[in-house]
Amino acid sequence: MESNTPVSRTIDTAYRNPKLDEACKKVLSFKIILAHILKGCLAEFKDFDANEIAEKYIEGKPLVSEEAVHQNEGIVIDGKNTEDSSIDEGTARYDILFDVCIPVSNEQVKLIINIEAQSRIKSLHNLLRRARYYCARMLSHQYGREFVNGEYEKIKKVISIWVLTNPYVEMRNTIKRIHLTETNLVGNAPNLRGYYDTDEVVLLCLGREKDGNYSGLIKMLDVLFSEDVSLNTKKQVLESEYDIKMSEEMQTEVYEMCDYSLGVYDRGVEKGIEKGLVQGIAQGSENTLLENIKNIMEGLSMPLEKALELLKVPKSDYAKYEELLK
Repeated sequence: MESNTPVSRTIDTAYRNPKLDEACKKVLSFKIILAHILKGCLAEFKDFDANEIAEKYIEGKPLVSEEAVHQNEGIVIDGKNTEDSSIDEGTARYDILFDVCIPVSNEQVKLIINIEAQSRIKSLHNLLRRARYYCARMLSHQYGREFVNGEYEKIKKVISIWVLTNPYVEMRNTIKRIHLTETNLVGNAPNLRGYYDTDEVVLLCLGREKDGNYSGLIKMLDVLFSEDVSLNTKKQVLESEYDIKMSEEMQTEVYEMCDYSLGVYDRGVEKGIEKGLVQGIAQGSENTLLENIKNIMEGLSMPLEKALELLKVPKSDYAKYEELLK
């Protein structure tokens, strides 16, 4: 067995479990879930029914982490792209990308929305600069499709919504909108917001605390993402409080997300490290691996298969360790 096989090379990646990330993205990409996010985050949708938003104003099928847009070839975000790639600027990945139309007076305004689900963040400084950068990329990539030459008035607004499932304590149960504003330094010129309102960022911060803000969209998403709430309870809450009837496909994706629990991979591994459940792994001996499998199963109340998966044990060896642990 290789010296670094069991856990030494997996602890660093446990917090960004790709299976969990993908499951969360798929759950968020259902139109009815997106409709509730739009209704709860954007003033333009607050007076509309979520089902109406899902049916009439979200265009096409939301895209989840698909292929790349090559900025240098003049290709822009469209029906098959959730990743922006540039020779000069590198690659920026959009977790979920879709278009919406907002009904206003006699016209519809097309918005490009990017939603990112983040469970852990390096810093608010890093997150907010990244969010603004994503907006800038989505704006610049409209050149050649929405506008050419000097037709900047044709630029469509972009919004980047960030769902933070484990925000800093002071940010929990809050929704913050960040956008450009204006100040008259001299005189009283009329408000010009309608002319420059091209991008904004929304931070949708969840939290388990049942305070005065724990309701509406925040409660809906917290229940949806919680590893402590059973699938049946999730279904009951979504149907009775939010008129969301979970299809068989949605149930499958929610179950998959629960299976890769945020608690197990976000807090459980952290607890394992604190309790010393994963010490002495580097030696990589079979006895050490067996001991750590037992420690993780007992210390984190984790079933054998999940413990083996967390420790990156090959599936072909599952039966062997199941027998050894009897």
